[in-house]
Amino acid sequence: MIQTKTKTCEKKLKIAELKILKIVSKINSLKLNDSDICQLDVVQKKGANILAGVLKCRVVLPVAILILVSAVWWLYLDLSTKKCLLAIPSTSKTLFRPPEDCSMCAGVDSVTRVANISAREFEDLYAYNTIPVIVTDATQDWKAVKEFSFEFFREFYQRGSLGRQTSACSFFAYNSGLRSLADVFAMDEQRANLSGAPWYVGWSTCFEAETAALRGYYSRPYFLPPAAESDAVDWLFMGGPGQGAHMHVDSVRHVSWQAQVRGRKRWQLAPPPECLYACRQISFTVAPHEILVVDTNRWYHRTTVLPGDISITIGAEYD
Repeated sequence: MIQTKTKTCEKKLKIAELKILKIVSKINSLKLNDSDICQLDVVQKKGANILAGVLKCRVVLPVAILILVSAVWWLYLDLSTKKCLLAIPSTSKTLFRPPEDCSMCAGVDSVTRVANISAREFEDLYAYNTIPVIVTDATQDWKAVKEFSFEFFREFYQRGSLGRQTSACSFFAYNSGLRSLADVFAMDEQRANLSGAPWYVGWSTCFEAETAALRGYYSRPYFLPPAAESDAVDWLFMGGPGQGAHMHVDSVRHVSWQAQVRGRKRWQLAPPPECLYACRQISFTVAPHEILVVDTNRWYHRTTVLPGDISITIGAEYD
């Protein structure tokens, strides 16, 4: 019961957060100034004068968003349940993060595409900053490009024990209704081949043998700095057209690369709320053989699988 209430709270909080971001984004796209906003009928109504006052000072806009979203959270929180009060939702991580320096995204109008780049040049220009970059020739020799499929993973994960667990396992159901990899590979053939109910999921490797076996199908991207070390955990995302991840920001430890093995995926990057007036949203498509490198801890991002083949993506962090 408590878990159900918490999930409901998180869902309502996410809806409120997205609505607030849409309002601010719309104000920005229409190029409304403060006097324009103050003349709107809605800000003259009782209670809305607070919003008008906040909008007069754009410096405190991130604080306003934090207050408004936090208020919505407490509004829907069940105050009678002490456990609910202590169970901070995962979405709160984005509320209490420190403000960003908007130089991270200022002047970034599109993704940068490169090929045949040396590890030294990549390190100097892209490896540890916030400029999103696509390396277009990074997976051409990978066995994964030819062999990864839904059937491949179903057989791989149904072989039996994978050995010693190395970390906490993660599984993202998104809007699929699937609760685990066992559910994914138990789908009927119609849904599995993308002619039934749509689905998209993500999961992390969490066994030594699992990670080692999968890495036999793909290698360390050639452009990564020699001194950069990869985590022992890799990520995989798989699903059909029209599906993907909602707009969010990650809480991982490092910058990550995301290799598009099959299918095409549309990415949308948005600056943090405090940088909406200084930076732009950008969107681009990542195609097979391409690897996107982006700091998902700082860029808000959303993905959508485009029509055509199933999308299979491999991701990993590096320090």
